[in-house]
Amino acid sequence: MKRSLSPISALLGLTMTCISIHPSAAAYHTLSSADLPPANAAAARPAPLKGFLTSPEWHTGGYTDPQYYDPESTMEFYYIGLSDVMTGMANFPGFDTVVDPRIAASASRGKHSILRFYMDYPKPAGSYVSHTPQFLIDDYNLQMTPWSSVDLNAVGSSPDYSDENLKTALNNFVAALGDRYDGDERIGFIQVGLLGFWGEWHTWTEDSATHSWIPDATKMELIDAVDAAFQTTQVQIRYPHWYAVGANQRQGFGLHDDSFAHSTIDEGVYGAPMSWFFWSQVQATAATDFWMSGAMGGEVRPELQATIFDDNYAAGTQYKQDFGMCADTTHATYMLNYHAFGTSYTGNALVSARAASDQMGYAFRITEVSVAEGSVGDTVDITATVIQDGIAPFYYDLSIGLACPEGFSVTVGGVDGIVSEGSTASFTFTAVPATSTCLSSLDFSLSSSYALAGAPVKFAQGVSDGTVVEVSLPLPPGSPPSTSPTPSPTTTPVATQAKYICSKNMPLPTTICVEGSLAGGDCANENENNGCQKGGKRCWWNPACSGGDNPPPITPSPTPSTGGCPVCAPTGQPCCGTCIDSGKPSRRGCSA
Repeated sequence: MKRSLSPISALLGLTMTCISIHPSAAAYHTLSSADLPPANAAAARPAPLKGFLTSPEWHTGGYTDPQYYDPESTMEFYYIGLSDVMTGMANFPGFDTVVDPRIAASASRGKHSILRFYMDYPKPAGSYVSHTPQFLIDDYNLQMTPWSSVDLNAVGSSPDYSDENLKTALNNFVAALGDRYDGDERIGFIQVGLLGFWGEWHTWTEDSATHSWIPDATKMELIDAVDAAFQTTQVQIRYPHWYAVGANQRQGFGLHDDSFAHSTIDEGVYGAPMSWFFWSQVQATAATDFWMSGAMGGEVRPELQATIFDDNYAAGTQYKQDFGMCADTTHATYMLNYHAFGTSYTGNALVSARAASDQMGYAFRITEVSVAEGSVGDTVDITATVIQDGIAPFYYDLSIGLACPEGFSVTVGGVDGIVSEGSTASFTFTAVPATSTCLSSLDFSLSSSYALAGAPVKFAQGVSDGTVVEVSLPLPPGSPPSTSPTPSPTTTPVATQAKYICSKNMPLPTTICVEGSLAGGDCANENENNGCQKGGKRCWWNPACSGGDNPPPITPSPTPSTGGCPVCAPTGQPCCGTCIDSGKPSRRGCSA
């Protein structure tokens, strides 16, 4: 089934919340728009599936020169003749030799393809080539009608659009096209084409007899065939037809205006209502909400492309319409603009062209992030609110993801359901680790199965690049402080000196420091009479008395051998004799 959008919800701007079956507790902290990266349409560049584009086959010398990417383009357009693809009622060798090489080349450049197939492409006399499949003429006697037009400065040859064999061939082609390419993420949009001049569903010349060459029944049959063949890929027709849009809106059916900003909207400057203008026909078909289901595309009228963004462009005069007004009215997603990628714009015109490219299509921004204690221990639930700042939806699947350095990464779908400008949706991520490592470095991002390698969908916010929106949130109230290791102190060691006392009994270490003498050569060994003269006195050491300017002497402190003796409580030293626990400090310890 094609993706379903709710026009009523979109119009009302209802908030959609994606939550787990365990509702979150009340938020303990919230980031508002003022706390988040600012809105910035340029941060989403290059934005997939929207903006200005051209065809690589319209530019001599290839399509790799950097000038062709300013404004940055994310799509490429291809006209393809039906006879180049179809050679029999069930034979389509051109899929392999013509279609695939083009869409593969575009995808390799990180760009989606837009395709339109045709049979009658008007050209000046002497350069016209019919692309009606020859087997229909040779094997099925399809009648062709040559034509010429002074107004178009062109000639052509139209097939009999009422011919049953032609209609069967078209149905077979559309079915095979859908079977092969529906849902192919390399293709952004397919313009139905096939009928009329340039595949635009009309045969208008100065001779009114040509205007009715395409029967309405043939259009309706083709609409049914396309609707059956394409369940995922967006399709577009040149003019609003009551059988495809409006009261009979087909999901995924959009429109394209190939005279954009020339005869798109009726600004009331023509002296009479312009019923043949594009948007006038949309209104007459009661299809002004078609863009909620199918994309709006087209081409800036060729003769306007070079000047439409100039400061002195006479916007609002006859057949020179304001681009921004046309885009807003029609909810345009993309426009062909050969000039932007050929001669290109400079100065203020280039700035305006970039802004116009940004204006088209979708633009998503996070406006609020809140955090609540989770229903699972040591976790939190994080909710992000996303707003649609753009004038059109993202027409394929689009999800929002949340990740943090501890390996947490979750994606929630439904961003593509935010349709109308100003509408919002909230997305809740549950069981996010409640650690400072995770919450201090959270990354939101957008993802789609239709995003090509190296060409992600970005947020329209941030100083320069909207690939991710980074936020930091606090731990839940009452959480223990971070258990990160505390580094050992790096204080400068206190200078010490060695002292000794000659005593019969073992003194306290502090007694040695207070009453002792600086160690020298006279008292060299612990518990021996070295320089202590007579009276049974022994040499007692303490090598770590404070107050010296230099470290203790290099003579090592003797290590007493306890020999398994009990410890004298007042001193904490082993004592193999009688422990003296009273009297002056110098008389505490072990007696002889």
